[in-house]
Amino acid sequence: MTLENSKKSVVTPWLTPVFKQLINTFQAGRFAHALLFTGCAGIGKFELGKHLAKYLLCSNKQAASCGHCHSCQLFEAQNHLDFHLLQNETNKSIGIEQVRNLIAKLNERPHLGDNKVVIIKNANLLTTAAANALLKTLEEPQGNSYLILLTRSHHQLMPTLLSRVQHTHLHTPEDTELFAWLALQGFNIQDIGLLRLYQNSPFALLSHLQSVRAETGDDERRECVEGLFYLLSHPETLFTFSVFLAEQAEQRLLLLFYLLHDLHKLKLAECIAGNEIQLESDAVYGFAYPQLQIWKNRISLKSLRFLCDELLQTRNLLVEHSALKKELLINALLIKIKNEFK
Repeated sequence: MTLENSKKSVVTPWLTPVFKQLINTFQAGRFAHALLFTGCAGIGKFELGKHLAKYLLCSNKQAASCGHCHSCQLFEAQNHLDFHLLQNETNKSIGIEQVRNLIAKLNERPHLGDNKVVIIKNANLLTTAAANALLKTLEEPQGNSYLILLTRSHHQLMPTLLSRVQHTHLHTPEDTELFAWLALQGFNIQDIGLLRLYQNSPFALLSHLQSVRAETGDDERRECVEGLFYLLSHPETLFTFSVFLAEQAEQRLLLLFYLLHDLHKLKLAECIAGNEIQLESDAVYGFAYPQLQIWKNRISLKSLRFLCDELLQTRNLLVEHSALKKELLINALLIKIKNEFK
């Protein structure tokens, strides 16, 4: 199975078994008209959805879409009148008017072939009214209409919506498979900590590596280690570290959480087993193992648990309430972190 990138095909081996199973189900006449794909950001939900949509619209489908018929060519040109993409605008929900317009299109006859396909990105952002408007269409789709919903977790959907779809969860690839795939994309890395940071999410990781190569991004883990180092040794740098974290609060506070969490694992293993745990090979901050060894002697397990809870609470507040003063909350958090270290 291949997915089209801007310049070349991207082979996605972790999606191939799922795609094949869906095709087998379709060919056996047991294919559902409403599907839900869940999985972490960057796992390839949208890529799988597009590939399946192209197959369902193909005029000469077999084990995959033919890629040559008029339908496939229109799909590749993003000009297929029987394919519809429903998604939210930035920082907005998917409203009832968007759903009503979609239903009106589905009630029309197909322009080419027999099928119509809809992909709904970020289905968790459907308002209650929009989700309720969609229920009848999911239960009794008009003609040969297929709806593919995408979201990170099925828990984010209304139970009434969830009960009307066939759910498939997409699992992240194993380390060796992901390293091999990244090598095919031109990135020969062996940093397991980077995999853990991106939760083995292939496209999120690929995007990060591409930005680093293009010198538009950095390995922010190192900036977190340096920020904590200077915070503990030179308290006057607190404001500088706070500004860095506040620029991308959701992502960078999570980076700081992983740093404290790795410290917690190191400290816990020492207390329970009485020996050192080797973090270098399997931790987000394995590369900073020597520094973690020093820091673990300056803080208790109780303090680390307290700080991890405080950090996640601060992050959740900032994610859920964008109007809050980021710098003030992060400053308060960093003061707590500094005070808990001896």
